[in-house]
Amino acid sequence: MAGLRPRRLSKTFPRTIIAILVGAIAIVSITVLSLGRINSSNSVQASTTMPNQKRYKATRPLVVDRQTGQARLPNQEEVDETVATLSVLANRPEDLPQTSAAAGGVGIDLEGGYGGVMLGRPNPDGTWETKCVFTFAEGAEFLGLVEDNSME
Repeated sequence: MAGLRPRRLSKTFPRTIIAILVGAIAIVSITVLSLGRINSSNSVQASTTMPNQKRYKATRPLVVDRQTGQARLPNQEEVDETVATLSVLANRPEDLPQTSAAAGGVGIDLEGGYGGVMLGRPNPDGTWETKCVFTFAEGAEFLGLVEDNSME
């Protein structure tokens, strides 16, 4: 018993936990975007909050084909689902409720808005690139989504 001493955690332990959490968040975000599945309540909300009801098209591969494992351009339905999901996740509420705070300050309830959205896109070498975005425009740029003006 005299030779036993308490085990000290290394300095890298907190970094390891953070890396695991960030990785888990990235995997969940990538899965959500890859599957492109959203529930019907989000579809209804997204269809009414999409910026100016614009149509978008993809300029880079975003989807990994389940059969071949190769990255490919999404079809229009997948683009529409991605735009709808990103519109909901990057939504910024307006007219937020304000309360008076001490010393003349003002408190604002963000109502769940203004959080980042973790996105992922496949690289040609099979790895994934991730980015945390805060606006629809920033997310669309990262994913390579541009307005489709061919319908006009």
